[in-house]
Amino acid sequence: LLAMCEKGRIAFLHPDLGIGGAERLVVDAALSLKKSGYDVCLFTSHHDLQHCFPETANGTLSVVVSGDFIPRSIFGKCNAVCAYLRMIWLGLFVLLFSKFRFDVAFVDQISVVVPLLRLFSRGKIIFYCHFPDQLLSERSSVVKSFYRFPIDQLEDYSTSIAHCILVNSKFTQEVCLKTFKSFERHSCVHVLYPSFNASLLSVEKLSPISETVVPRNRKYYFLSLNRFEPKKNVELAIYAFLNLRETLTEEYRDAVQLVVAGGYDPQLKINLDYFAHLLKLCKRLNLNNFVSFVESPTEELKISLISNCTALLYTPSNEHFGIVPLEAMYCQVPVIACNSGGPMETVLHEKTGYLVPSDPQAFADVMIKFVEDATLKTKFGQAGLEMLSGRVALVTGASRGIGRGVALQLGEAGATVYITSRPVDKSDSSEIADLPTLEKTAEEVNGRGGKAIAVYCDHSKDEEIKALFQRIEEEQNGQLDILVNNAYSGIKAIANCIGKKFWECEPEIWDDINNTGLRNHYICSVYAARLMVPRKSGLIVTISSVGGLRYLFNVPYGVGKAACDRMAVDCAEELKAKNVAYISIWPGAVQTELILNNLDAVSEMAVGSFDKETVKNIFINGESTEYVGKAVVHLAADKDVIKRTGRVYFTADIGREYGFVDVNNRSINSIRSLKHILSMSNYRKMAWAVPAWIRIPGWLMTAACSKL
Repeated sequence: LLAMCEKGRIAFLHPDLGIGGAERLVVDAALSLKKSGYDVCLFTSHHDLQHCFPETANGTLSVVVSGDFIPRSIFGKCNAVCAYLRMIWLGLFVLLFSKFRFDVAFVDQISVVVPLLRLFSRGKIIFYCHFPDQLLSERSSVVKSFYRFPIDQLEDYSTSIAHCILVNSKFTQEVCLKTFKSFERHSCVHVLYPSFNASLLSVEKLSPISETVVPRNRKYYFLSLNRFEPKKNVELAIYAFLNLRETLTEEYRDAVQLVVAGGYDPQLKINLDYFAHLLKLCKRLNLNNFVSFVESPTEELKISLISNCTALLYTPSNEHFGIVPLEAMYCQVPVIACNSGGPMETVLHEKTGYLVPSDPQAFADVMIKFVEDATLKTKFGQAGLEMLSGRVALVTGASRGIGRGVALQLGEAGATVYITSRPVDKSDSSEIADLPTLEKTAEEVNGRGGKAIAVYCDHSKDEEIKALFQRIEEEQNGQLDILVNNAYSGIKAIANCIGKKFWECEPEIWDDINNTGLRNHYICSVYAARLMVPRKSGLIVTISSVGGLRYLFNVPYGVGKAACDRMAVDCAEELKAKNVAYISIWPGAVQTELILNNLDAVSEMAVGSFDKETVKNIFINGESTEYVGKAVVHLAADKDVIKRTGRVYFTADIGREYGFVDVNNRSINSIRSLKHILSMSNYRKMAWAVPAWIRIPGWLMTAACSKL
């Protein structure tokens, strides 16, 4: 966004500046840009000074309102048409009547104005898609379907012609790519996660909670914090609370309370109707004395409600992102959310909260744990705040591939991440210009909440490696918590020797593969250990391969990977007493940029009993580079990781043990899964009869490949 803006004038076009997650995102983005020196103006069709975020009412941000004279509906119908007309008017106002001449326009929620802005302005247009509007509208009749058809087509087209398309989560990204056919013309739809303003969550801003909201005799209270709209499924929280009370003993039954709070606009019929529905539901379930409602709480009251609750109940299914769980985890409050949509990307199951089915009993079964074990809230709360905040990591070879995926996940977890790669040799025609660069990795790490420090380093040169660690020591006062040995320079050498025996290759292939891919890992481990041992804390991870167990590609590759695994075992033996863990990781079939761009060539490397088509499908259905990153993050966040030192792990097994999935919400099959192995072999017809939980023990895999 900043690169698009030469003169520093940025216009935000948002339909209704009320109180909600989308509005908070717009306000925070505007505040951040203004703080960075940009000239920012917010344009909206509606701005109620009694129902908005304070920054838009107290003069902090410039807000211009136009188009509120256009009705929101016609006799309760045609809401979408009216919303489109209001947004078109707003765009015309910005273009024709406003003196604010923008260089970049940030449009969100309603994309119909994008063609107008592109046609009559020279500015760049960014569209931020919270979720496809056409998927939020019911098709209850044939008439409604005909009514929505042109609107859906217009949404598809107008969204696609923005200069840049941003979405709020990987879940939304996947949905958009499936929904909008015109997105095929766009090279990429970028994920830009919403942020939250940590300063607004300061304990200094707590406000007292009235006894009418939480009576004095309620020792535990659960909080539901959402807008009062049917899609937020607040009924789930109420029914779960009912089940909880029925399960609790007499001692606890009257000590629990449910607080339902959220954005409420009396001008919106949907808010009025849903609020009345929830009141009637509580009355029918005889919960009036145990469920309290708070409409549009102030920021101070919202912080107090979050900070003091036993746990946050987040009830929407397939939520697009969900900023409230992040706010709760920052306030050291555990989150109970549905196991779908955005929360799958933010809540760590059984670490910072629970991800459960959208079922009242499933929620109640988890809620009772926090009532019966008072220490659980503290345990989960600390995990939510800490994760990797304050940690310093080094990922070698991070411009692309696995290194990039690891760096992104470490940044997302809040770490300061040093990332390295060798300088690109522009004279080398083998360099692929359109692959990600170190700078691009750094930008995305920063965008995800981490702090990236990019350092060019040729890991085949000892003096550059030494200088890298000296810099980290000086800049971080001797702190290095995580080292990920990933740098590798043998890809070209492997590709050039496919199908050749070792005596048919030049001897230099050994250095090409193992100088950076093995010797460098040892040198980096030496310097990292010198920083970690005095602090008696640290984790070193080496990215290895199943090639260390069985023949793969060529002799130098297999020997190098076997040596990496042996190095992890032996280094761990000497480091264990110093509380520094050393682990080797075997990723599965990873979808790196080079692999995806050269699938046909990769399929030529058919291994063992696998034919070319099977190899191709293995990578098509493989794990993302960020799945490896998730494995590193969970290991680094594990306070008992020293118990795992000296071990070799498949990434899929780490995912299974810690309970995380890939960034696209897919579970990854372990290479140790018998069902998975059969499905890829000539015995695939037998796979259906084998349970997925049957795995080949690691010792048996090792024994099968042993030559003793």
